[in-house]
Amino acid sequence: MQSTKDRSLAINVEQLNEDIKEFPQVHPITPDMHTTHKGVSRLVMLDRYAFKDTKKKTLKKGDFVVLTIKEDPKFPARGTGFILEINETNGKARIQVEEDYVHVLEKDEERETGVIERSLSTIDKPLEVYYEQIAKRNATGLAAVETTKEKQDESFEHFYQELSSMNFVPAGRVLYGAGSDTDVTYFNCYVMPFVKDSREGISDHRKQVMEIMSRGGGVGTNGSTLRPRNALARGVNGKSSGSVSWLDDIAKLTHLVEQGGSRRGAQMIMLNDWHPDVIEFIISKMQNPRILRYLMENTEDETIQQLASDKLKFTPLSADEVQLYQGVVNFKNMPGQGGFTDANIEKAEAELRDGGSYSVHNPDFLTGANISVCITDEFMEAVENDLEYDLRFPDVENYNAEEMEYYNKHWHEVGDVREWEKLGFGVKVYKRIKAKELWDLINVCATYSAEPGIFFLDNANKKTNATAYGQKVVATNPCGKIA
Repeated sequence: MQSTKDRSLAINVEQLNEDIKEFPQVHPITPDMHTTHKGVSRLVMLDRYAFKDTKKKTLKKGDFVVLTIKEDPKFPARGTGFILEINETNGKARIQVEEDYVHVLEKDEERETGVIERSLSTIDKPLEVYYEQIAKRNATGLAAVETTKEKQDESFEHFYQELSSMNFVPAGRVLYGAGSDTDVTYFNCYVMPFVKDSREGISDHRKQVMEIMSRGGGVGTNGSTLRPRNALARGVNGKSSGSVSWLDDIAKLTHLVEQGGSRRGAQMIMLNDWHPDVIEFIISKMQNPRILRYLMENTEDETIQQLASDKLKFTPLSADEVQLYQGVVNFKNMPGQGGFTDANIEKAEAELRDGGSYSVHNPDFLTGANISVCITDEFMEAVENDLEYDLRFPDVENYNAEEMEYYNKHWHEVGDVREWEKLGFGVKVYKRIKAKELWDLINVCATYSAEPGIFFLDNANKKTNATAYGQKVVATNPCGKIA
């Protein structure tokens, strides 16, 4: 019996090959297979790309599994181990965690023994534990398009040699999907067309994003065609909630759509630098109260000050908390400081000085996506020359019926306020801001919250070959955060 050893437990290859017989997509382990990878690479291979017994019909004591070893709602951790016991009554299993992942365990007893109990719903059984198995499945799936058995066999050999030798390593979605007989995409990332500025258009866009993500793809969206906050929505005689709120709704899909294993979807959401909501967009993901206070105190622009203030949340101290913190501070000059550290006392002094604590409103806002601002040449010229810059949008509030009909049919095809204005349609300037102040805002937020990124949209369109096909770049996928 061939085994892959780890600690005192090992993968029973003979038994695993018996289990594999129930899955025609999976190739059995053979003596010439040797590539298992190490560390994170091994975990990613097993968790994201290996074919699994998702229904757990072969799961049993002694099986090698991938599982959630740290059940944190925001930052769960995956690892590997072996089934020691399955309790069908409570739907849980005891697992011996592999040594590489024991340090992640939070409880002392678990770290000492490496044994944990987890719900069966968090456990996956990979049937492919060697990279060569994945390569064979991929080669089988890719060769299947050939029309004759002879060509299929020939293509399989070519593909397998290149894949198994890693002369060619396909994208993750191909590794996961090719040959699996599942209805998933072979493309890692997509860029969506501009969103049509209507409830129906947003709903259709959201539906398409959800469909792509459910099949394993990441999505890039540019929301610059959505009308800004408080713009007139004639159809309901009301005002728009703004592009940023709708984009947050689209971003939430990342948290809702499971893509297999620990993999969550990826989204890139962008807004052009001329859009009236761009300041709100930039500040929306700032999680650092100190930086929000800095923006309020060190910027001249009233809109930036107001949006930073709106994002900032202040919780005043109760009378009991004041008494508690004052009690801590009273030990400052006493020998031993009452057992309090300098950091404890400094925190108490800060709380008393501020009268409370600062945090942020809506800390989960837009967290389902990376965000970037699309930068135009016009904006950068204004920055370099210290000029003011207009935040503007089609003047939908003053369009006549004919203009509004054209807007509804074609604005999302144009998607650029500069081109729209050249077509002769009215454009409304919502705000004029010093370009350097907007540029500084981007840089401050990017420095202290790692977002937004920047995407030089005009540069991309000058250098893309999309124009040869009558198309243009409107955004980038989640892998192209700065370009």
